[in-house]
Amino acid sequence: MNDLTPDITTRGASYSAMTFSFLAGGIAGATVALLLAPHSGKVTREIMGRRMGEAADSARDLKDRAIRRGQEFREEATTRVEGAASALAGKTPQKERGNGDLKDAVPSA
Repeated sequence: MNDLTPDITTRGASYSAMTFSFLAGGIAGATVALLLAPHSGKVTREIMGRRMGEAADSARDLKDRAIRRGQEFREEATTRVEGAASALAGKTPQKERGNGDLKDAVPSA
């Protein structure tokens, strides 16, 4: 080894010491959280259950909106592609043809 490469003994705490410190910190944090909790366990579980239900409802709404938007996007893209294909083939798309009446082309006042 050269002077620039530190060996494992000079890096500080060993892996087991770091793991123990992490676990001890977690236990201490959980103890403080339990001691300072504003509600009993039952009330806290009810609150968390309600909030999880609200979050699930929001997620469902978001999913439904995304699906609807995707369907709208697909339909619009399909219409545009069909229109472009018709234009390339020299045809006018069915919905733009009208019935040949001049009233279809001129907006009424």
